[in-house]
Amino acid sequence: MKFVPDTWKPREADIEWAKKTFKITGEEVARQLEEFRDHEFRRDYTDFNRCFRNWFRTADKFELLKRERVYVAPVYSEAETEADRTKAWARLNQLKGMASNVGAVKK
Repeated sequence: MKFVPDTWKPREADIEWAKKTFKITGEEVARQLEEFRDHEFRRDYTDFNRCFRNWFRTADKFELLKRERVYVAPVYSEAETEADRTKAWARLNQLKGMASNVGAVKK
C-alpha cells in the first residue's frame, strides 16, 4: 500500500483545471486534496499529478464533489413582464369572482 508522498504538491494548472472543469471552489479542491493525501493506494504510483486529476474524475463520476451554487436570475423583456403581469391580474380577478360566488351559494 502507498500514500501520496509528503513532498508532493498539486500543480497550479491541475488545480485550475479541476475548478474550471468541475465548477468547484478552491475550498472544495483543498477538501479533495486532503482526502487524496489520506487515501491508501493499492499500487505504487509514480505520477501523482495524473492520480490527482483522476481523483477528481472519479469524485465527479460518483457525485462526491460539492459544486458551486450559482443562481442566475432569468432576464425577461418588458413585453414578457407585462404579459405575465396581465395574466396574473386576470387570474386574481377570476379567483376573487370564484370566492364571491362561494359566499353567495352559502347564503
